Amino acid sequence: MDFEQKIAFDRIRGLLAAHCLSPISGTHLESLNFSTDWEEIVRWQEEAEEFRQLLLFEPDFPLRAHADLRQELEYLKIAGSRIQLESLCELKSTLETVQGVLVFFRVEQEKEKNRFPRLTACCSGINIPNELVRTFAAAVDEKGQIRDQASTELQQIRQQIRNTERDIEKNLKKMLVQAKQDHLVEPDAEMTVREGRLCLPVAAAFKRRISGFIHDESSTGQTVFIEPQEVFDANNRLRDLQLAERREIQRILLQLTDELRPHIPDILEAYSFIGYLDFVRAKAKFALEINGVKPLMYDKPYIHWQKARHPLLHLTLRKQQKEVVPMDISLNGELRILIISGPNAGGKSVCLKTVGLLQYMFQCGLPVPVSETSEFGRFERVLMDIGDEQSIENDLSTYSSHLKNMDRIVRESDPQTLFLMDELGGGTDPQYGSAIAEATLEHLAKMGAIGVVTTHFGNLKTMAETTEGICNGAMLFDQDRMQPLFRLQTGKAGSSFTFDIAERIGFSHEILESAKGKIGTAQIDYEALLQKLELEKIALENERKMCAATDAQLAELIAVQKEKNGSLQQQRHEIIRKAKQEAEDLLENANKIIERTVREIKEKKADKETVKSLREEVHKFHDQVRKTPLPPVVHKTGHIDIPEPQGGTIAVGDYVIINDTMTIGQVVERKGEDIVVSFNSVQFRTTVGKVTKTKQKPPQAGSRRSSAESMAIYTEMNRKATEFNLELDIRGMRAQEAIDELEHYIDDALLLQIHEVRIIHGKGDGILRKVVREFLAKNSDVKHFRDEAMERGGYGATVVEM
Repeated sequence: MDFEQKIAFDRIRGLLAAHCLSPISGTHLESLNFSTDWEEIVRWQEEAEEFRQLLLFEPDFPLRAHADLRQELEYLKIAGSRIQLESLCELKSTLETVQGVLVFFRVEQEKEKNRFPRLTACCSGINIPNELVRTFAAAVDEKGQIRDQASTELQQIRQQIRNTERDIEKNLKKMLVQAKQDHLVEPDAEMTVREGRLCLPVAAAFKRRISGFIHDESSTGQTVFIEPQEVFDANNRLRDLQLAERREIQRILLQLTDELRPHIPDILEAYSFIGYLDFVRAKAKFALEINGVKPLMYDKPYIHWQKARHPLLHLTLRKQQKEVVPMDISLNGELRILIISGPNAGGKSVCLKTVGLLQYMFQCGLPVPVSETSEFGRFERVLMDIGDEQSIENDLSTYSSHLKNMDRIVRESDPQTLFLMDELGGGTDPQYGSAIAEATLEHLAKMGAIGVVTTHFGNLKTMAETTEGICNGAMLFDQDRMQPLFRLQTGKAGSSFTFDIAERIGFSHEILESAKGKIGTAQIDYEALLQKLELEKIALENERKMCAATDAQLAELIAVQKEKNGSLQQQRHEIIRKAKQEAEDLLENANKIIERTVREIKEKKADKETVKSLREEVHKFHDQVRKTPLPPVVHKTGHIDIPEPQGGTIAVGDYVIINDTMTIGQVVERKGEDIVVSFNSVQFRTTVGKVTKTKQKPPQAGSRRSSAESMAIYTEMNRKATEFNLELDIRGMRAQEAIDELEHYIDDALLLQIHEVRIIHGKGDGILRKVVREFLAKNSDVKHFRDEAMERGGYGATVVEM
C-alpha cells in the first residue's frame, strides 16, 4: 500500500474528479503530486483561492462542460481529412467557452485592481481566431445542424426537398381520404414513414386494392404499409435530393476543416488551458465542500494550525448532521516532536492522519480545512509508519514491518522532514519495544526532524517531560459519560483508561478487580485525578472566555454611553447658544423699531393716522415675537426637558411622545402598527415604532408651551416637506454611512406620507446595492422595491414603495 492510500489521498483524488467538467482535466488530476518547489506551491494555492472567490462572487463565469477533441484534432492535421458534424458542434461550443473566459479575464485585467491575477496569467499566450469562430457560427445553428445559408447550393437543394415533401404529402392526403371513404383504412389512420418513405397504413385484406410497394407490416400482420405507385417518382426524386444534400454537407465540412487546419496548434493550446482551468475549478469546488482555505504560508518546516479538520471525516459526519471536533497543533523550531497518548478509539490515529493528509494536500496545491489564520510551512518529505486496521488495510502489521519503516524514517530524516508514526514500539514485548521507541525518538530529536507519534508507553510520556523539543499531547476522555471527547490537549500526557473502557463494555468485574490488585491503584488514581483536573481546567477556561466576552460587551456599552453623554452636552451648549443669539436679535430688532418709530413721530410731527399706523407696525412685531417657538428647557445637569416615557402596549386613549419633535399627543386611532395621534386639534399619522408611551399629558390648550409646540411641529413639517427630495444619492458613501443616511431618509418619507422614492447607489462592485436591499428587506414600512428601468439607471438604482 503506497503513501497516498495510507493517508486516504486517493479518495481526495476521486472527490476532485467528481467536480471536473471534462475528461481533459483528468490529465492534470493524474499529475497532481506532492511538490517541494515553493513558488509552485504558492502559485497553486493562490490559483485555487482566486477560483474559490470567483465561484462565490461570479456565478455567471462562462466556464462550461466541454468534450475532449484533442485526438480528433491531431487526426485533422492530415490533409484531406474531414471533421464530423457532431465534432464540429462540440468544437464550436468549446471555442466559444474559451473566448468567453478570455474576455472575462481581459476585462478584469483592465480594472484598477485585478481580483484574479494568477488566473489572468494563465490566459497568456492563448489565441482563438475570432474569424474562425464566426465562420463556425455562420455554418452551424444552435441545434447542431448545418445552416441553409452555409452555401447557395445547399440552400437550393433544401428548398427543393421542402417543395417535393409538400407535394408528396398533399397527394398522399388525398389518397388517404379516398381510402377512408372506400373503407380500405381505419377511420383514424394517418400517414406514416417506413424506410424513409411516406406510406399508407392499409388493412391486409385490402392490400391488393391499392397499387404500390409494401414496405412493412404491423406485428399482428393486420396492417400493411404501402407506398402508392402515384408517389414513386416523387419519392425517388426526394431520395436523390437527400443524397445531394448529404454530399453538399460533406463538402462544406471539408471546406471548414481546411479553414480549421492552420489553427489546430492554437486550438490544442486552448484545450490544454481550458482543461487546466477546469482542474483549478475542481479544487475550488472541493474547497467549498470541505470549507477549505488558503492558509498563511512560510518557506520553512513549520506547522501552526488552528481548527484543523480531517476533510473525509468532515464530509462523513456532515451527512449524519454531526460536527468534527477541530484540532489545534503547533510544531516548530522549539517544539519539534509531539507524543500523543490517550484511550483506544479516542482519535489518536485520526490526529496523526489529519496532520499527514493536510500537509500533503497543502503541498499538492489544495485548499485545506483549517482556520484562515493557520500557518503552513514546506517540508522536503513526509514519512509515515501506520500499522493500524481502523480504516486502512495493509500488510505492515507485524513488528518486523514496523522496524523496517522505523529504520527508513531514521535514515531519511533531517530538519526538512515531517515524520508520522502510529503506536511507536508496538507489536512486540513492551519492555523492549518501548526502549527501542525511546531511543528512536532521541535520535530523531537530535536530527532536528519534526513529527507526531502515538503511543501507550509510559516511558515515552516521561521522556517528553524531560527532553527538550519533545512535548506530550493527550486525547481527552469524559469519565462521567465514559466516552472519548476527540479533543487534543497539548502539554500533558493522556491516559489509556484501560479499566474504565473495560468496565464500560461489561468486562468481568471480578477479573478487573484482580488486575487492579496486581498493579496497585496509585497509578490509576493519579491518572483519574489528572483527567479530572484537566476537565475542570477546560470548564474554567470556558467560563473565563465568557467573562472576557461579557467585559468586552460592557466596555462597548460604556463607550457608547459616554459618546451619547458627550453628544447631549454638545446639544445643550448649542441650544443655549441659539437661544442667546435669538434673544439678542430680538432685542436689537425691537430697539430698532422703537427708535425708528420715535424718530418718525418727532420728524413728521405725526398726526393721529400716522401714529396709529406706526402703532400697528409695533403690534405686528409683538405678535410675531409671541408666535416664535420657545426652545426646550435645559437643566443644569445638561439634560433636555423631555417628557418621561412609560413602557407597555400602546392603545387608543394613551398619551405618547412623538420621537422626532418630542411633542406629547393622544392616540385616537390604531390599526395594527399604524396609529393616529392628536395634539392641539392636529391629527398626525405615524407608526408605533416612531412614538414612546408616556404618563404625562400635554399642556392645556392656549398655554404658552402648547402654542410653542404647535408652531415647532408646523415649522418642522414645512421644512421637511420643502427640503425633501424624491431621490437619495448614496454613491461614494461607506456601507454604514449609507445605511444611516437611508434610515433617516425612509423615516422622513413616512412622516411626509411619500408613497415612492428612488435610491441611487450606482453599479460598481454591487456592495452598496446589496446592503441597501438587505436593509429594505428587513424594514416593515417598505412595501416593495425593485430595480429602476434600464433607461433610468437599471440596477444602479432601486425604486422603493412605502
